[in-house]
Amino acid sequence: MAIYNNSIKLIWISLILCGPILKGQTNIIIKEDPTVSREMEKYIRNNSSVTHLSGWRIAVTTTTDRRLMEQTKVKFQNQFDYKVKWEYKEPYYYLRAGAFLTRTEANQALDAVKKKFPEAFLSMDKVAYEEL
Repeated sequence: MAIYNNSIKLIWISLILCGPILKGQTNIIIKEDPTVSREMEKYIRNNSSVTHLSGWRIAVTTTTDRRLMEQTKVKFQNQFDYKVKWEYKEPYYYLRAGAFLTRTEANQALDAVKKKFPEAFLSMDKVAYEEL
């Protein structure tokens, strides 16, 4: 019991003596080099217009039949959670899914999709930052 009381006393004395030292170390001032600030502002200004990256999507189907594309879209959405979008470039409807930055990510998703949609393949596309 005496050892326990001595330990508690030692802890309290340590806290009382070290308290002001620990409190003095809470103020941190960061001085940024003006050159770094200018370069960061220039970088932000130059790249603020970049809204898309080159990426990958899964091309689920390509067809001239709009109804077939819409049926495939519904079937796909019922089986997978990837965002789906379609595009019409005469005479074809393109149904694409997902948004992947790397081909490796896209290939992993494609492997699962091909089990249900064997005609699916990868397609390069512009991918918005919000989609990633």
